[in-house]
Amino acid sequence: MKIKPSVAIGISLLAFLSNTWLAQAQSAGEHKAAGKSVEQQAEGDWADARWNQTDVGPFLASNFQSQGGTIAKGLSIRVGDNGEAAVCYDTANPALRAAWTGGFLKFDGRRFGLLAPPAAAGGWAFTARSDAGWQGVTARHEALHLNGKRVVLDTRVGEALVRESPWFEPADGLKVFTRTFEALSGSDSLHCRLVVVTRATGLASEKNGVALATAERDGQVLAVAMRATEAAGLSVNEGAINLVLRPRTQTQRVKLFVWSGPREKLTQFEKYVAAAPAAENLTTLSQPGATRWPAITNAGQIGFPSDGFAVDTITVPYANPSKALMFCSGVDFFSDGSAAVCTIHGDVWRVSGLDDKLRKVTWRRFATGLFQPLGLRVVNDRVHVLGRDQITVLHDENRDGEADRYENFCNLIDTSTGGHDYVTCLERDAAGNFYYVDPKGVQRISPDGKTKETLASGLRNPNGLGVGPGPIITVAPQQGEWTPSSVIFEVVKPGAHFGYRGPQTTPERPIGYDAPLCWLPHAFDNSSASQVWVPEGKWGALGGHMLHLLWGRCAMALVLRDVVDGQPQGAAVALPGKFLSGPMRGTFSPNDGHLYIAGSTGWQTSAAKDGSFQRVRRTGTVTRTPIAWHAHRNGLKLTFAEPLEKSAAEDPGSYAVKQWNYRYTSSYGSKDYSVADPSKEGRDEVVVRSAKVLPDGKSVFIETAELKAVMQMEVRYNLPFSSGTSAAGPLYLTLNKLAAPF
Repeated sequence: MKIKPSVAIGISLLAFLSNTWLAQAQSAGEHKAAGKSVEQQAEGDWADARWNQTDVGPFLASNFQSQGGTIAKGLSIRVGDNGEAAVCYDTANPALRAAWTGGFLKFDGRRFGLLAPPAAAGGWAFTARSDAGWQGVTARHEALHLNGKRVVLDTRVGEALVRESPWFEPADGLKVFTRTFEALSGSDSLHCRLVVVTRATGLASEKNGVALATAERDGQVLAVAMRATEAAGLSVNEGAINLVLRPRTQTQRVKLFVWSGPREKLTQFEKYVAAAPAAENLTTLSQPGATRWPAITNAGQIGFPSDGFAVDTITVPYANPSKALMFCSGVDFFSDGSAAVCTIHGDVWRVSGLDDKLRKVTWRRFATGLFQPLGLRVVNDRVHVLGRDQITVLHDENRDGEADRYENFCNLIDTSTGGHDYVTCLERDAAGNFYYVDPKGVQRISPDGKTKETLASGLRNPNGLGVGPGPIITVAPQQGEWTPSSVIFEVVKPGAHFGYRGPQTTPERPIGYDAPLCWLPHAFDNSSASQVWVPEGKWGALGGHMLHLLWGRCAMALVLRDVVDGQPQGAAVALPGKFLSGPMRGTFSPNDGHLYIAGSTGWQTSAAKDGSFQRVRRTGTVTRTPIAWHAHRNGLKLTFAEPLEKSAAEDPGSYAVKQWNYRYTSSYGSKDYSVADPSKEGRDEVVVRSAKVLPDGKSVFIETAELKAVMQMEVRYNLPFSSGTSAAGPLYLTLNKLAAPF
């Protein structure tokens, strides 16, 4: 059925695709897949080892593979005056697990380094098993402090606070690692298993003021030494070297020296320990150091209005002194109007100068070394950033524009070592609860960060979450096995299952999964990101509605909820705007009321740049999309914000309706299948019998043959308004329940 010609709504901003934009896409920040369609891209287009050129900072949190086993929550730290060595801590069970010399980390180039964990860029000095760490008591990593090149870790061991700072000292040809401990006063002894050497001969001794513990095997010795003191002791038990910190009436400091090598050099090591510098004052080292990163100032580009919207580009510093990759993945705002923007490779940047002209925008690297941050929120001017290991609160204690204390706000995240098991999209409700989504489902964290509740499961590689008024909680997984197409789910009640890994059939869940808010055709949305709610009073008639970010298509859509007998169902229509990269997260600025989008590239995306930071402004007064809809058994009611031109709106030729289902199976995705004959591929036409403009002049009821629940319906419309402007679809919707005939 043909649709009558009329002026149709554009779904992209022509000005945004200008020659200036195209020229920019060929410069800094471009990647191999740029310029290729989603369908043309292959694995080689996402192989990119540029991360190896980045100064990632003094530490990096990640999965880590050591000789002592896989560390899910690893924290690798550079040590030595020239960064010539490194150590890795396990922050889940606080312990030092590995040490190496010869460099820091090297990154696998597959999928921009985001698939495989980094590897040690040198030779092993020693490793420790997963049973290393504090014994017989609960231990929790609490914070990390930065001071120059030094990193200080705070660990709560039982009731005691213990600080530790690792370092490396090239001692007359020996490669000596040091661990300085500072234990605040406490009445209990604290026991730490430092390392275990299997099938080793152990010995503990004390002479010439040096306490020494060794584990020897095949002529090689692992030695731990310290200056003899009443405050601490070393022991060896079946190859395990242990430290005890005895009860303390005041702060005690102990410096351990760790070395491995041939037995004949053990005496040289002992002599070095006897003459080495004393333990550092970690309270002093925990204070903020000098500013580390330079500010970068550039100018943005103001977009031209088109179809009631304009997209401004806040120029991302792709070329920066640290060679930091700018795959932007989250955005929120400080009270002064500046923005916090995180990047997937571990940074948070503070962006200021976001005025109406964007003539002088300043970027400052605020934090580094985070574990693939894919969302953040600013609460009381403190950045809460979501990593795969924890939610970290960033503190700028000396107010120099850089974080110097990284607080472990919540470490309840179940960190997977699977390469594709990301933790994404930090959101917050009016009560202060935090939300994120991981491979196990939608998670809610209490305002104090101490408790976690899983609200829904069965999500395939979700990269998007939204929290709207109520709260209405939505989540968007990716098409694939047991997920036949792109989809937005709404968490109606706790315990929901959304289908991934197979059906969980119950009387209340006869199809094996909870019904979605709406399915979305793959051609419309091949890879979903977050949902953002337009604040009431903003963007005219779109205020209070949900936006859905189309990451793979570098666009966004309006989603309209319809509720029948308590069951929500949704409809999506494209909005104007095309982004430089896939929109990951969006936030409306409380300062200027505009929507800010943090975008990134990845795999199977039409992104032209590594990342982007852009602003969407509402510039028009006419809303060209529907603003509401309602499903009846005999048709659909569509409501617009503008009065319709009656003769065209009541012409059935102004509409074309098709419907189809997907197959929910373990296969990757699904083709379209006839509703009338489920064995056949294809889409069924739905006959439009009549159309009637309702008394408000803005709504039209499209009468059809009897409707039933269907996974996907496409409603194409081409409708002039009485003002002379017009609206055109398609609108994609899902029918879960139908109201009585209209």
